[in-house]
Amino acid sequence: MRAVLAIAGLDSSGGAGLARDVATITGMGLHAKVAATAVTAQSLAAVRRVVPLAPELVAAQIAAAFEDLAPSAVKVGMLGTPEVAAAVAAALAQAHASNVVVDPVLASTSGTSLLAGAPGEKDAESGASAASALASLFRQAALVMPNVPEAEALLGRQITDRDGMAAAADDLLARYGCAVLLKGGHLGLADDCLASSEGTAWVGVPAVAGGSAHGTGCMLSSAIAAGLATGLGLVQAVRGAKLLLARGLAGRVTLPEGAYLHLPGCWPEA
Repeated sequence: MRAVLAIAGLDSSGGAGLARDVATITGMGLHAKVAATAVTAQSLAAVRRVVPLAPELVAAQIAAAFEDLAPSAVKVGMLGTPEVAAAVAAALAQAHASNVVVDPVLASTSGTSLLAGAPGEKDAESGASAASALASLFRQAALVMPNVPEAEALLGRQITDRDGMAAAADDLLARYGCAVLLKGGHLGLADDCLASSEGTAWVGVPAVAGGSAHGTGCMLSSAIAAGLATGLGLVQAVRGAKLLLARGLAGRVTLPEGAYLHLPGCWPEA
């Protein structure tokens, strides 16, 4: 059996973060290993508190994950602080990790900051530290997958349409040297823009109406990492993950607070 390491925060609501990563990875028939970066107190609707873990503890979890059944892919989500981000980047480099998929979680769906000093915030010194740590991590990645607000923060400019998305994805590819999947959901698009060394392409699936966005990025990034772990190429892994997400949304179980749980199902034909 192949393993995928999920590095992310613990979402106490069970809707996103490590809980969603593990459900997705195991639902696709792979073994899920985890490295927690933070513990959060949150409902399905809002984040109440975030407590980052010590960087050395996060690094130790990653090192332990590579001691046996070494992960064939890694998904990186919420990091919490620049220090944790730097520790993750260093630990993955030390482990010679491959197929690293980074979902740069700068804020929760409800708007709470999930990376202290994230690009775009006011503290210049902390912002520079966060930007440096993220850059180190991005340069090790097979894929970085920001949403539109995250790409705007990274690039320092607005993105308002498909042309702007394509230009932003290309610019991030040139800056960090890794493939970029720029997600279009914040612009009301079911299509995402994939920029890689092979060129720029749009990857889309039929839109699914309704529901909350809580946990969708976690599921998508985990599914892409799992696809890469099984030996799929990047485009196949992205397309298969988007189909899996669409299937989960279509079969969602609505919860009282208005969010929902995704039903992973099996890996769809890409």
